[in-house]
Amino acid sequence: MAGKTGSRRRVRALLAADDFEASLRELKAMPPEQALKYLQAGLPAAQPVLKWRAVTALGQVVQGMAARDLDGVRDFLRRLMWCLNEESGAVPWGVAEALGEILAHSLELAKEYANIQLSYIWSQGNFLEFGPLLSGAVWGVGRLASAHPELARGCCALERLVPLLAWPEASVRGTAAWALGHLGDGRAVEALRELADDQARLEIWDLGVLRQASVAGLAGEAINKLVN
Repeated sequence: MAGKTGSRRRVRALLAADDFEASLRELKAMPPEQALKYLQAGLPAAQPVLKWRAVTALGQVVQGMAARDLDGVRDFLRRLMWCLNEESGAVPWGVAEALGEILAHSLELAKEYANIQLSYIWSQGNFLEFGPLLSGAVWGVGRLASAHPELARGCCALERLVPLLAWPEASVRGTAAWALGHLGDGRAVEALRELADDQARLEIWDLGVLRQASVAGLAGEAINKLVN
């Protein structure tokens, strides 16, 4: 018991450390099953940066594990996806984000699970209607698209994301705009231009930094990526 408690505390300390790159190296050197368990436990962290660091670390730990035990990774992904099922009774903070981060690190896994990732933002799929969960799922799609844009386009990401630009919550609208910038499909430009006056604010994790942005600003960034 003491060993498990010590490992859990160590993972928490690594997520909070100033030198997160060193933390990632240590996390990747841990027994994968242990690291995955305690990193998943870190997803509901009250401090947003700790949650996003857990998401980032999960992607890298799974990447290393996939080379040795792909079936073990698939089992872990199934457990993550079960958390997103209403029948699980879980409140799956950070889970859809972690799934997207993991798929970004593995094209093989992305080919298997991209359609499931997309289903969480599709009204006719496994839609996560609650705003905070939906924005997380949208971020996961954007992260998938940033690494595998052609695959995401083939899974109808454009058709799933564009309707969310009109969602009532700014976190969903802005994250959808950010995701469309990574998708690389110029057909989104016209819809993104409709957000030019949307000054609602949100936080978004982008390139390892949690930053404040407006919906209009993210839409403008996406347009610049798509037209240049």
